[in-house]
Amino acid sequence: MGTGASKQSVASKQTNVKVSGYSRTDNYQHTARVRKHADFAGECATSVPRASNHPSKGHSRQTVNADVTVRTLSRKKDGALVCVSIDFGTTYSGYAYAFRHSPNEIIGRGRGQPVKFPTSVLLNPQKKMVAFGEDAKTLYHGLVKTQEYKSWYLFELFKMALFVQNKPLEKNIMIEDILGNKMKAVEIFSLAIEYIKTEVINTLTDETRMNKATINVMTDIHWVLTVPAIWNDLSKKFMRDAATRAGIPDEMLTLALEPEAASLFCKEQLGVGTLPSGHRYMVLDLGGGTADITVHQVNDDGTLSEIHQPTGGDFGGTNVDNKFVGILVQIFGADIFQKFKKDCMDEYLDFMQNFEIKKRNFDGSTKLILRFPIKLREMYEQDVGASVESSVNQTLFGNKLEFILDKLVINVELAKTLFDEAVGNIVRTVEELMVAVKPIYHILLVGGFSESPYLQSVMRKTFDVAFGGEAKVIIPNEPSLAVVHGAVLYCLKPFAIAARVCKYTYGIARLMRFEEGHPDNKKVRIGDKYYCDDIFNKHIEIGTQINIANAEIVKAQTYYPSRSDMKQAVLEVYASPHKDPKYIDENGCQFVGLIKLDIDPKGDMYSELLVKLMFGGTELRIQVTDVKQNIVTNACVDFLG
Repeated sequence: MGTGASKQSVASKQTNVKVSGYSRTDNYQHTARVRKHADFAGECATSVPRASNHPSKGHSRQTVNADVTVRTLSRKKDGALVCVSIDFGTTYSGYAYAFRHSPNEIIGRGRGQPVKFPTSVLLNPQKKMVAFGEDAKTLYHGLVKTQEYKSWYLFELFKMALFVQNKPLEKNIMIEDILGNKMKAVEIFSLAIEYIKTEVINTLTDETRMNKATINVMTDIHWVLTVPAIWNDLSKKFMRDAATRAGIPDEMLTLALEPEAASLFCKEQLGVGTLPSGHRYMVLDLGGGTADITVHQVNDDGTLSEIHQPTGGDFGGTNVDNKFVGILVQIFGADIFQKFKKDCMDEYLDFMQNFEIKKRNFDGSTKLILRFPIKLREMYEQDVGASVESSVNQTLFGNKLEFILDKLVINVELAKTLFDEAVGNIVRTVEELMVAVKPIYHILLVGGFSESPYLQSVMRKTFDVAFGGEAKVIIPNEPSLAVVHGAVLYCLKPFAIAARVCKYTYGIARLMRFEEGHPDNKKVRIGDKYYCDDIFNKHIEIGTQINIANAEIVKAQTYYPSRSDMKQAVLEVYASPHKDPKYIDENGCQFVGLIKLDIDPKGDMYSELLVKLMFGGTELRIQVTDVKQNIVTNACVDFLG
């Protein structure tokens, strides 16, 4: 939670604060919402933070420099010697970097190691991290062989815990390891980011030492952490908090949207940069957990503008895994399958790894043939008293599955159904965008799931001009590296993305005079007047295109204290997926953060708070001016939508 500007008699005092994303107050004694002057015409002008706002009476509007915060927040980053990107993925992660003196040379993970590594965290029985990535998987597999694994903790696929829709993200959200043991998500995320950060620093230290130079890890590195564009604001803020907890300086950290980073990579590497002004293309970042889709248009100066708010969902590659496990549970029962997973972890891990390999190579024309775990067969037949074959023949899968010796054979028809939900949702979303923002000339597929031959085949047959479609489908070489390399480009050229489309409607909670039609449960009394609480006072509407380079002021509004004895005003920021929300508790509305501000201790209810929402880079910035005292407070909310 940010702190308010101190009360000093100085001209236009500038204060930077951080907006909390996880708390709010309903204490109306000394801290309250604001309201607007129009809500109490004829009485002493008060406003409620919960803020009320109204046309000013006799107060001059001072012009506040909208670029103050941009310069303050970016100066240190601009002076960094190296840009480092971390692509924190659901199944795999990676990093890349470039020195500012050699911006065209983007360097990935070297020393003979794989460029991408599993997002796997292994903790010992004391809950201390002992391994990450492939080392974590290998060590855990060894523990399984010796039956020591049950007291250890292996966390995988945990990034999906941050994909929440139409509900707030809990600050203390818990995640489960492979055996169902729970720990706080922020601890696991922080440990993973810290490991990657340490490896990056060691790599950079060695490289600069070879060049007889030194690097200050606190001031010389501009870190860029990638996040899905379709995440809500609190999930994005969670990642920033996890990164700072991992030791990355907050003032040296930038969040980048994954499909935007991929778009910059494609623009630079695939000749998209030669496309004419006005040319539109769609980027599909198809990862393990989510499909993140955006549409860009090339501007006259070669920069890119987003022309539709990001869309997508939880239909990444792991959706296919979940469908496969779902079939196994239907055949063997949840209890037996969970017992197999817990007691025969070595066979379970081998089985799922075998499926992962087959899934990646499936092209829609051949059967899937898997090694079937002997222990699972034995458990089932001992518990049920019937053979697996006879039981399967009594299910819907009877003519689609075969057990031949130690092999499980899945026919083509059933194998395709494993992909149906994920691929179907991707196709449907692209079809909707093709109608909404015609014309689109290219569709770019990036991310790990985009390497699926079956997915590529479906996309080409559905959309490519070679098959009668309206666009050219492009899959770059090594599409899984597009995001991590593109994020370095974004670090070097943050204004290469010139405009974004607002993914939510943003506003501030306030009070207004209670009127007929207002809900009775929102009726509150202040003094001898009645007000309606929880009003959503809109500042910017979903679908609005925001000019990033100009740090555009979207909408300035004025708010006033709700009562004369207020010592603090509270500005609560909310986001809604709807164009015209009326109340902050409507379906889909989410609390983003708040600012607490010290106000005139003399209790003047005419204290005027001029609130401006400004969009620059990847953060929503809020600038609040106490007009009477000439005090300016700057605050930042992680904003990427």
